[in-house]
Amino acid sequence: MLCPFCIDDVKFKKEKTGGRSTLVYLCPTCNEQVPALYAKDYSKYPPVVISAIGFRQHGKTVYFATLFYTLKKLTLARDWPDFYTMGLNEDSLDTVYGNARMLDDGFLPDSTPKNFPRPTMIRAEGVPMQPDCSLLMFDTGGECFEKPTQLVQFAGFVRRAEAAMLLISIADLDDARAGMQQLLNTYIVGLGELSGNTKNQDLIVVFTKADKLVGRFTGKWNALATYLIEGSVDALAETNTYLARMHEISELLRDFTEQELYAHEFINAAESNFKSVSFSIISALGTEPDGAELSVEIVPRRILDPVLWVMEKSFDGPVRSLKRWLGW
Repeated sequence: MLCPFCIDDVKFKKEKTGGRSTLVYLCPTCNEQVPALYAKDYSKYPPVVISAIGFRQHGKTVYFATLFYTLKKLTLARDWPDFYTMGLNEDSLDTVYGNARMLDDGFLPDSTPKNFPRPTMIRAEGVPMQPDCSLLMFDTGGECFEKPTQLVQFAGFVRRAEAAMLLISIADLDDARAGMQQLLNTYIVGLGELSGNTKNQDLIVVFTKADKLVGRFTGKWNALATYLIEGSVDALAETNTYLARMHEISELLRDFTEQELYAHEFINAAESNFKSVSFSIISALGTEPDGAELSVEIVPRRILDPVLWVMEKSFDGPVRSLKRWLGW
């Protein structure tokens, strides 16, 4: 089993705590207490590692906060009849509901400190056409992705991700081509130092703060603006159609990256070093905030796309295929 804290494959120990009859599950490597629901239901809800990789101020922490807001405040369960999510331990409950309340109150979360983070663990059941799973969400400071040595020290969780998720705000890069290539190069070198291999991973490139890019989505790129602006959760009711559209937009974003951002080296390096490369656009807030405060209610756009991409790539096998064939 994968320990969600030290991310090693271990067999959890069961011990009684405080002289009581209550059993707890401990990792023999890091001695952390693993959530009972995670350990007991491991085979039914296998882990999916979601690691946010990106520079400072590129929207990683706000993305996760808005994702939690979307899961708890919007109407996904109305359109996905068997869908629900729940935190697997007290820390995860505090993170999910605390972030949702913070955004409701008009405030943004603080920047994430540079440390090896504890994951937010969420059980996801009933996502159409995907197996049920435990989402292990890791977020650490953007400084950790500026140098491979920092990535090795503070972001070792990336080695256990089936899909690497790069979050990039084009509007916050002085030189988009150089910045994108630097982040990718740093990640490839760092993962190698962690004894990982990017050729065993899929790459999900997420353009964050995409509301700032709408002005560039003109002419043949107009479909990108339309996709973003019309990005309400209502469209998710038709999941099969939605996933097909995600693939179409990914191809269009790849062309945009090559032809408008001139990031040919980034694309060549990504396609050479990963199993596959997919693209996504999101706007976590829908508009520019006023510092750490929100002047208007947030309107998340396409916020679930990156998670759906990661799940799509993490279950690239007979389990997911069977679920699709049977229409679960």
